[in-house]
Amino acid sequence: RSIILLCGTMTQRGISTVRTLAIVNQKGGCGKTTTAINLGAVAAARGLRTLLVDMDPQGHGAAGLGVPADRIEAGVAEAMLASQPDAEAGSRLWPVSRNLSLLPSTVMLALQESPEGELGRLADRDRRLTRALEVLAPQFDLCLIDCPPSIGLLTFNALRASAEAIVPVETGYFAMQGAHRQRQTIEALVHRL
Repeated sequence: RSIILLCGTMTQRGISTVRTLAIVNQKGGCGKTTTAINLGAVAAARGLRTLLVDMDPQGHGAAGLGVPADRIEAGVAEAMLASQPDAEAGSRLWPVSRNLSLLPSTVMLALQESPEGELGRLADRDRRLTRALEVLAPQFDLCLIDCPPSIGLLTFNALRASAEAIVPVETGYFAMQGAHRQRQTIEALVHRL
């Protein structure tokens, strides 16, 4: 069903047509990164120009795609903190394969949800990812956002930037409870916006 979903109609975003999906669940180890990588690979193979955004400070998106973490100098945190949506945005991308690029996570991202983080002090702190992605939108047909296993500022940015969400769930009791809470979180955010 996911493959059919990716071939559907694109949603209007910014100045270009790009479908943006957050892959989110507050539970860790449920397959968010694996889902993002595999959906991204399938979409790219089908000819969709695909961007995978790694919003998880653990940086497993880069590891799963074979991007050397020690060579990543800037990524999604720097894009979100830029005072102006900048021309450097494209230089933060890692071309992974034909039609598949990664906007990686860096150590800087881990600092942003802490009380000392720059992101939390910005007036538009929950819209910074949207702003950063608008600069990149003309280059892509599909954007997949791999979220961290928590509900915080990074996840709110991802949900705000997305038109859709995928919640990977195992079939156990606690996983189902987590999925229910995740749905409540998404519904609360939609109501607030």
